[in-house]
Amino acid sequence: MQAASLDDSGSGLDADTLYRLRNPLTQPASFEGDRALEAAIKLYIGLNHADSDYNVARETLMNFTQLDEFPSYYQAKMKTTELSGVEPVVLDMCINSCIGFTGPFHHLSHCSECGESRYDTTLLQDTQGVVRKPCKQFSTILLGPQLQALYRDPQKANDMNYRREYTHRVFDKLRQNGGIQDVYNDFFDGSDYLKAVQAGKIKDDDIVLMTSIDGAQLYRNKQSDCWMSIWVIFDHSPDIQYRKKYVLPGVVIPGPNKPKNLDSFMFPSYHHIAALQHEGLCIWNACTNRSYLANLFIALGTADGPGLAYLNGLVGHHGKNGCRLYCGLQGRHNEGAPHYYPALKKPLDFDVRGSNHPDVDPSDFAACSLMTYWRNLTYVLLSPNETQYKKRRLETSISKPSIFLGFQVNSTFGIPKCFSSDIMHLLSLNIPDLLIPLWRGTFDCQPGDNKATWDWAALSNPAVWKRHGAQVADVTVDIPGVFGRPPRNPAEKISSGYKAWEYHLYLYGLAPGLLRDILPHPYWRHFCKLVRAVRLISQHSITRNELKLAHNLFMEFVVEFEDLYYQRKPERLHFVCQSLHALTHYAHEVETKGPLICASQWTMERTIGNLTEEIRLHSDPFANLTKRAVRRARINALKAMIPSLDQDKDKPHIPRWLQDIGGGYYLLPQHERSRHPTTFQETWALLDYFQQHAPNSPSLKFLSSDGRIKVLRWARLLLPNGQKCRSLWCRRESKPNARKSRNIKVRVIVISLF
Repeated sequence: MQAASLDDSGSGLDADTLYRLRNPLTQPASFEGDRALEAAIKLYIGLNHADSDYNVARETLMNFTQLDEFPSYYQAKMKTTELSGVEPVVLDMCINSCIGFTGPFHHLSHCSECGESRYDTTLLQDTQGVVRKPCKQFSTILLGPQLQALYRDPQKANDMNYRREYTHRVFDKLRQNGGIQDVYNDFFDGSDYLKAVQAGKIKDDDIVLMTSIDGAQLYRNKQSDCWMSIWVIFDHSPDIQYRKKYVLPGVVIPGPNKPKNLDSFMFPSYHHIAALQHEGLCIWNACTNRSYLANLFIALGTADGPGLAYLNGLVGHHGKNGCRLYCGLQGRHNEGAPHYYPALKKPLDFDVRGSNHPDVDPSDFAACSLMTYWRNLTYVLLSPNETQYKKRRLETSISKPSIFLGFQVNSTFGIPKCFSSDIMHLLSLNIPDLLIPLWRGTFDCQPGDNKATWDWAALSNPAVWKRHGAQVADVTVDIPGVFGRPPRNPAEKISSGYKAWEYHLYLYGLAPGLLRDILPHPYWRHFCKLVRAVRLISQHSITRNELKLAHNLFMEFVVEFEDLYYQRKPERLHFVCQSLHALTHYAHEVETKGPLICASQWTMERTIGNLTEEIRLHSDPFANLTKRAVRRARINALKAMIPSLDQDKDKPHIPRWLQDIGGGYYLLPQHERSRHPTTFQETWALLDYFQQHAPNSPSLKFLSSDGRIKVLRWARLLLPNGQKCRSLWCRRESKPNARKSRNIKVRVIVISLF
C-alpha cells in the first residue's frame, strides 16, 4: 500500500474511471436541456425499490403526455452511473467469507483458511476445461469518484469549506486565550488535529475523513453476518455530515459467516486511498472554478471492540493490555484463565504469575506513544518461531501490523492515535450489560463467590424487577417524541432485542430516579456519578470545566466500583470489564479529538439500519444489500452534483395552510374558530411579557370590554429545526400511551439560606 498507484493491476479501475479520476470534468453537471432525461432520473431516484414501478410510471407518463420516447429503467440507471462516475469494483472472495482474494492473496486458487476452491468447478467446457467462474464476490465502492462529485456544484463545494473556516477561527481564538482551549465543539478543537495542521500534514485544500466498519445480523433467527464500511467527511459541518446523503458507502462483505481476514476485504478500498495519497486526488472546485490536487487525511478509524481488533492489529479487549488506546495498563487474570481484566487493585491473597503487580493509579496511564508501539511491533515481528511469537504477543498485546500502516506517514495521526474511543457501544451496550445483570443478580458468579452476599442485587427479586419494569413503561408517556424510541418494559423486553438507544435512555435518563428507592444508597450514589459524567461527555459542546468534572467523576466511579463490587476478591475479578477502564480515557480523548459524539458509531449503526431495511430480495439478501449500497452511492453523488434532483430538502416542508408567525415558527392546525377572553391572571402575564419583549405587538388590540386579552388557541407549533410540539389544549395526552410533546427544559435556581 505504501507504494500504491492507480495504475496497479490490482486497483480494479478501468481506463474510463482512471482517466476521470485524474482529469475531472471542469464544469457543473447538467442535463443540457434534456427534460425527458431529467424527469427519468428523478423518477429513478424517487421510485426506490422496484424497476416494475418505474416501468408502470413510464408508460403512464408517455400516454398522458403523448411522448414517443422516454428513457427506460435500464437507460436511466446507466445514465445515473455515467453522470455520477460511481462504479463498484467487484472482486473474488472465499465462499465461506474467510478471505478476499486481493493483495497477497490475489493469485490463490483456494482459500488459505478453509481450503475451499475460489472457482466453481462444476461448470465445464469441452475444449477449455474449467470455466473460471468465482464462487462468491464482494464489492468495493471507491471513494475518489464520490469525493469529486461533492465539488461539482458551487453550493456543495462551498459546504466543503467548513473545516478550513472553522480551523482558522480556532487558531484565532487560541491566540486570544493564550493557547488554552476553553470549549470543545467539534473534532477540529482536538489537539491531534491542530498539531497536524501546524506541522503541515493537513492543508486547506485537503480532505479529512473518518472510516467506520461494523458487522450486522440481517436476520434475527438465522446466521446472516454481513460487514460494511462507510466514510464520514469531516470537512462538512456537523449539521450535515451525518445525514444519509453525505455518508459515503465503502465496502459490503457478504455473509453469512464472519470474515476471518478483514484486511483482505478492506485492502482494495485502502489501496485506492493510499494511491490517491501518493499522487493526490484531482479536484475541480465549482465554487472557486479551479483545479488542484487534494490529499486524503485519514483522521480516525472506528469500530466496536471486536471490529477494532481487525483494524489496529491488537489482541482485543481480553488481552493483557486490552485497552483500545494501548495505554500500557496490565491486566490481571486468575490461575489457568486466559482472559485478563484491567483491575487497578491487586486481589487479596493473590499470587498469579504476571498478574500480581501492586495497585496502580488510573491517572498514570495515557494513550500509548508512537515510539512505544513501533518498538513493540518490531519486537513481535522479529519473533524467531511460533512459540516466541505467542509469548511476545502476550507481552505486547500486538498480534499483527495494522493495515493502517499502509497509508502515507503524513496522512494519519499514526497508530494508535488514529483509533478513537467508542462512546456508542461502550456507554449504550457494554456498561448496561455490566450494571443491570449485577443489580439483577444474573451476572456470572464464579466458584468461591456467593450471590447471597451481593447486597447490590436489589432487582434480583422477581416482584421488584417486574414492578420496576412497569414503572419504566409508564414513564413513556412523559418522554417527548424528540427523544426517539422510548425504552420498553425491561422486565419483558430486555432479553429480546433491546436497542442501544433504549439502554441509553433507560440507564442514563430514567434509572437515576426510578432506582433511588431500590438500590442501596452507596450503590445508587455511585451510579449517579456515572450518569452525571456520561451526560457531560455525551454533549456536542463541552467546556473545559465540564470536562474536568466529567474526568473526576469517571475516575471516582471506576475506583469506587472496585471497592463496592469487586472488593479485591479473585472470584470477582471478571466484574472489572475493559469497558470500565475505557471511561478513564474519555476526558483525554476529548482534549485530543474533540467531543466523542463527533466520531461515534451511531452513524455506522444508522447506516446499517437504513440500508438493511431497503432489502427486498430475501432469497439473496447479501447481493441485494450490495446493490442498495451502490445505488445509494450513485444517487448521493448525483444529488451533490445536481441539487435540483434532491427531493429531500434540508428545510422542513411548509404546507400552505400553516400560519407563519416569524422566526421560522409556524402554527399548525387545528385551532379555535373564534377568539375567547383569557382570565385576569393570564392577561396580566401576557401584558407583562408584551411590555418587556414586544411592546408594539398587534396582539394588544385584541382586548375585551373588561380589559382582558382575547386569544385564538392553536394545537401545534412547528419549530425551526423541524420538530413539532403540542399545546395542552390539543388534548392529545388524553389518548392511551400518547407521548407528551409539550415538555420544556427549565433551569432550576437553588437559593441557599445559609
